Order: sequence, then structure tokens, then C-alpha cells
Amino acid sequence: MTDSLQRSMACLEDTITILENSVSKLASNSKPNDYLTQTMLSSRRVFELVPEYDVQEAKLDLIEEVEPLVKTLEDKLEKSVVKMKRELDTLRQTYELNRLRLDKTLNSKTDIDVSTDVVIMASSTNEELEELKMLKAKKENLQRKLQLLREKHPK
Repeated sequence: MTDSLQRSMACLEDTITILENSVSKLASNSKPNDYLTQTMLSSRRVFELVPEYDVQEAKLDLIEEVEPLVKTLEDKLEKSVVKMKRELDTLRQTYELNRLRLDKTLNSKTDIDVSTDVVIMASSTNEELEELKMLKAKKENLQRKLQLLREKHPK
């Protein structure tokens, strides 16, 4: 039994020796890796001052790139707004015309067929719309005077 214990002790001592050699080899072989991780793989931040001239030049370059795009978009928006205003004026004019026709047909004693009247929708300026309103008012006034004359002097 002592013989087997001595063999076990010898094997254990050999295992310890092998482990010590392995640890020393790992330590010696890992030194270059430590150097690699500490120097090359570590991140270092380097800040460099940029001259004011370069900053201003970069700003001007950016403005030169962006300004034409902004101007183009601004022009498109302005055109769209003008177009929408004209459409709104045209819709108001159509509403006013239809309202006047409806009032006229409801208030007149004679049935007038307004379905044959032609309504042309076109883009107009504000001055033209004002002139049209003024002419409509003048027409209504003349029609009222004509109606009064017909009532006073029947045929």
C-alpha cells in the first residue's frame, strides 16, 4: 500500500510540476498580448484645434450647398400659396354667384331658367374679381329698376 501511495505522490508531484511550467509559459507568452491590448487596441482621443478661417470656410461651403435648395423650395411654396389663394377667390366667386342666382330664383315672381347660363371658372386677379362684383351689383340694380318700370307701366 505504501507503494501505491508513493506512486500517487510521484504522479501528483509530476502534475504540479507540469502545471507550474504551464503557468510560467502562459505568463511569458501573454506579455506581448498585454502590450498589444495596452497600446494598439486601446482608444486614444486626440483633439486638434482648427483655425477659425477653416471653420468659416466650412460654414460658407455649407451655405452655398444648402441655400439654392432652400430658395427653390421657398419659390415653390410661394407659387403654391398664390395658386391656393386664386383657387380660394374662385371658389368664393362661384359661391357668391350661386348664392345670388338662388336668391334671384327664390325672390323673383317669374321663373327664369338659369341652368342655361354659362359659368366660366378661370383664375382672376383681385382687381378683376372686384370689378366683377361691382358689375354684378350694377346689373342687379338695373334689373330692379326695370322691374319697377314694368310694374308701373304694364303693357
